[in-house]
Amino acid sequence: MPSECVFEFDRPNPIYYSGETINGRISLRTTSSKSVNAVYILFEGEAKVRWEERRTRTVNGKSQSYTEHFRGHESYLNTRTNVFGEGELPPGTHTYTFCIPLPLECPTSCVEKYGKISYEVQLVLDRSWRFNNVFKQPITVLQTYNLNMYSDLLLPLKNEDIKYFCCWPCSSGPVISTLIIPFGGYAPGQKINYTLHIDNRSVGYDLEGIEISLRQKYEFKASTPHHKYKEHTNTLATEFQAERVLRLSKREINATLVIPPVPPTSRTSRIINVSYSILMAIKTGDCHTDSEIEMPIIIGTIPLAQSAVNPTTAAQWIPQTPDTPAGAAADMPPSYDNCKPPPFEAATHIGEKFIDTDVNEHDRTDDFIPRYPMYTNFATPSAPPPEAGYRPDAPLLHMPTAPPQYN
Repeated sequence: MPSECVFEFDRPNPIYYSGETINGRISLRTTSSKSVNAVYILFEGEAKVRWEERRTRTVNGKSQSYTEHFRGHESYLNTRTNVFGEGELPPGTHTYTFCIPLPLECPTSCVEKYGKISYEVQLVLDRSWRFNNVFKQPITVLQTYNLNMYSDLLLPLKNEDIKYFCCWPCSSGPVISTLIIPFGGYAPGQKINYTLHIDNRSVGYDLEGIEISLRQKYEFKASTPHHKYKEHTNTLATEFQAERVLRLSKREINATLVIPPVPPTSRTSRIINVSYSILMAIKTGDCHTDSEIEMPIIIGTIPLAQSAVNPTTAAQWIPQTPDTPAGAAADMPPSYDNCKPPPFEAATHIGEKFIDTDVNEHDRTDDFIPRYPMYTNFATPSAPPPEAGYRPDAPLLHMPTAPPQYN
């Protein structure tokens, strides 16, 4: 029978905030003795970036195609704890505990086609004259972004676009579009209520439709073979208003966009950065280019209290965060002593997932999807209040792995 390994953590799901400590234990069950150089617990936090681009070059006067491979790597944490020395590991069940502090600057877990930020707890049996036995358990790490710490996000955002269909002096009047949202920052699960004012002053053109979308933009940075940037954009939510805006008429549109489970906006420049914006496009038809407005917004991990459906009851849904030290890379991790933590949901809108070809295919954890807090119906009157005596920490819960078959 192959060896079995079970990871156990101090909470229902292995989701931790940077600045917290990961506590747990690993239970290894073997049916035969194993000769080892060492048994150790390894924790790795890192970012990897990789993509390919086709190139052409001239060789001996002939055009030749080739593939250029771009790569980047950042390490955030790498700790090793030896739990057994050189010798014979006897058959039976072996239990090892771990306690891993996460630095405050650890960025949020994420995964996309061209890269990922990942964190893993591993138990490694360093074998003599054989391949190592490696058991892995990925976890989600969240870097706290408490929007309540940034008063400028309370200000509404407003952007205007003026579109002329013909060149002066033959123009027949502009289309003036004004997009307004009440806050500059939101958290996953919330609804972005927006107002769009359309003033079609043209005398010869009707507007065919209006599309509003929430965009997510990833920026990947490679350092090998040379510095190179690559962007990848996802459309997270879209609203299309099909009703036409006739010439010499006005229209006001009030609608919402729902934020799915996504990582927060990046605040420091790393090899993987994520940002968000709202894009409005007015379909003008004919041969004219669309009128567009792009408005950057911030996505955090803790929503603005004032952005709640019912702000008067929002306090019981907002976790407390200690004062952030001056110059810190992130906000301190939240405390759920006085409120329930939000539910966490796996990231959506991921296309092709990153494949880590540096790792043996039998040891990869590329199917792991990070989870993010969701503030759906944030602080609505019907939401249940926190239970008396509720504590987010739970007894150690089993998190079995699906390891390779080691004998």
